[in-house]
Amino acid sequence: MSTVLLALGAVIASLGILVYAGFLAARYFFVPRYPDEIHFASTTDGWRIALTRYRPQGAPTSDPVLLVHGLGANRYNFDLTDDLSLARYLAQRGCDVWLIELRGRGHSMRPRLFSGLRYDWSFDEYVEKDLPAAADTILRATGAGRLHLVGFSTGALAAYAWLSDPHRKVEVASLVSIAGPATFKRAGGYVSGRLLRNLRWLRHRFLMRVLAPVAGHFHPLRIHLIYNPENTSGQIQRRAMVNLIANFARDELLQYGDWLVNDTFRSLDHRRDYRAELPRIAVPTLFLAGPRDILAPPDAVKDSFEAISSPDKRFQICSRAQKLSVNYGHFDLLIGSHAPTEIYPQVGDWIRAHAERVAEPVDA
Repeated sequence: MSTVLLALGAVIASLGILVYAGFLAARYFFVPRYPDEIHFASTTDGWRIALTRYRPQGAPTSDPVLLVHGLGANRYNFDLTDDLSLARYLAQRGCDVWLIELRGRGHSMRPRLFSGLRYDWSFDEYVEKDLPAAADTILRATGAGRLHLVGFSTGALAAYAWLSDPHRKVEVASLVSIAGPATFKRAGGYVSGRLLRNLRWLRHRFLMRVLAPVAGHFHPLRIHLIYNPENTSGQIQRRAMVNLIANFARDELLQYGDWLVNDTFRSLDHRRDYRAELPRIAVPTLFLAGPRDILAPPDAVKDSFEAISSPDKRFQICSRAQKLSVNYGHFDLLIGSHAPTEIYPQVGDWIRAHAERVAEPVDA
């Protein structure tokens, strides 16, 4: 009996240490961000979606820009620090910038104890509920007639699916797709879709906080899946693990597992084949890909480039061969050391090239 009690006490003590470690990491590596405004959009199925806004500095130079974050992330994807912030970069160049936080993360409505909400949504809700609600809110707040889209990773995929929806009512001036693949065959060789589907119970955000203090001190091979260590400092890795990570939803992981196992890009109920719908996209689109990106390798991103029907499109590999400082991976396309001087200007130039000069944004 005493042995059992000792073992139980050891388990409880270990859990207590882990919780305390996660608490300390969350406090020590927390990065406060202070946008100009926070707005909320209501979806047709009752979720509240947060939109943080950076108003243009000086005379506005474009229609509003909506930034859509990637898989298991939040608004910090585009706004991690003052220097590593595509949002602030664009605002400083006259863009009215809006960062969406898709359901279940950040300031958006998310499951909590006794909230009655569950981690049971899929990618399809991002496309058919969250993005339309966000776009309507932005246009109402600004008085603009259209907006620009910038999507990273899964955020780019959500942009594809929304743009190809024949029921879309909002006009989109241009799209920048950063690491947005249309095929998953190569990624499926590194990430097990079957394992992903069996991890639907995992809430990895807390685990990332516990591991944050040791991040960046060593670089196991699997870490290369998500960034190029040459281009991402240990300090930034630790801040990203504490601030940028959000939990997955169960049906979301089930759906991504399907994509990886079957190399398909479709809705959870197979109602929509998003890949087959890509030719419906006719807006001007810039595609950026990193040669060290295993999750969205250049050939998979180029499949997206070739599939859309827009006559105004460009595909760019962000590499030393293109006279950049480093061969980019996945996350470092946004939060890499060289991203502010090499990636952000490409995004800004594309938006500026497809923008009409607009009046001062109206107050919400």
